[in-house]
Amino acid sequence: MDAEVSTLFSASLLSVIKQLPCFMSQLDNMPVNIKDKLLHLMSKRGLITDANVSKVVHKRTRILDLSESEVSDRALQRIGVCRNLRKIDLNSSKGERAEITSEGIHALARSCPLLSVAYLRRCVNITDEAVVTLAQSCRQLVELNLGGCPRLTDESLLAIGQNCRTLRSLNVSKTQVTDEDIISLCMGVCKQSLMELHLNNCVLLTDESVEAVVNFCPRIAILLFHGCPLITDQSRQALEMVQGQGSKMRQVTWTIY
Repeated sequence: MDAEVSTLFSASLLSVIKQLPCFMSQLDNMPVNIKDKLLHLMSKRGLITDANVSKVVHKRTRILDLSESEVSDRALQRIGVCRNLRKIDLNSSKGERAEITSEGIHALARSCPLLSVAYLRRCVNITDEAVVTLAQSCRQLVELNLGGCPRLTDESLLAIGQNCRTLRSLNVSKTQVTDEDIISLCMGVCKQSLMELHLNNCVLLTDESVEAVVNFCPRIAILLFHGCPLITDQSRQALEMVQGQGSKMRQVTWTIY
């Protein structure tokens, strides 16, 4: 009987999903467990919008996956109830995401101080101001993906280095970060926790960045820096040296020009 009830429940949820506009007025009053199921199904199908996101999240929502959905700053401004949110995925699965700007990230950071995982890959219109607010407001960040955010500069890395003490994974691929930025990051409060760093296609970086990572971040295990034309064989030598000293490196990819 339990299996039959479960099957009926799933069928009912799918029916709601297929006729979502007809049920919009009823979503607010649905029990939390049903909202969670709907949120999961809507996330996987890319059905979350600026208009309906506030109807399916609640104060105990911990994960919000918007990677398949077309949303804007308005969606982030409408999730203020999610004070316990731990993870948000705004990685764009369909090219660049232009409708998320610093205004939306500001709202997210202020509403969700317990955020530990933030995926913002290819959110091309976020700026340093947004990352500074995120780093200062969400002090428990563990994973931060900023790959493909071309407007980010030294201010972002400086704020991360000064505030994100528990950060383990950072992606700043395809940004305009410089050696000075990476050095400040590696000498910041996250140097003892940082385990994974993605620097692919950061065309301004030189061997100084790689040397800073391997010398100041003792737990670094994954370091990716292919597509950086100013990095030379000197970086390979630095990596070989730390490997000989018992480094915990598990994955390294790079291109030597």
